[in-house]
Amino acid sequence: MKKHILAITFNFSAILLLAALIIAPIYFAKNFTQVAGVKSESPYLLVSQTEKFPGMTFSQSASTYTIAFTKQASSQAYLSIFIINNPTNEPKSYTIQNQSSENKFFFGEDLNSLQNKINVPAQVSVPISVLSHSTSDKQTATFQIQVD
Repeated sequence: MKKHILAITFNFSAILLLAALIIAPIYFAKNFTQVAGVKSESPYLLVSQTEKFPGMTFSQSASTYTIAFTKQASSQAYLSIFIINNPTNEPKSYTIQNQSSENKFFFGEDLNSLQNKINVPAQVSVPISVLSHSTSDKQTATFQIQVD
């Protein structure tokens, strides 16, 4: 009789151990993805392409973006300096806030339609360009992106 009770106890313990070995990795993997930030989403991603433009440098301080460049003409446009990406699963509206009147940042590459506000569908990228009207050769242009 003692053998049967002992066998039942071992079988029950083996089932509990097997269940724990199957469930524990799933539980910890779920918690690790939350800690690693896999489920967090940023409202936008900004990709710099300033390395494609000779003499142009890019810097960022918090949510303020700055480029420095040397112009070659009195009125000059630099197209697709940045690319803004909407990584979320819903459409977003973005506004560029220019910090100076001499340089105008805008969405797209159309110089006849300088849009500073745009609606971007989910998982879509849009170029950001700048048009400079300043008379000085060395320029520093600053802007911010606001999510509406």
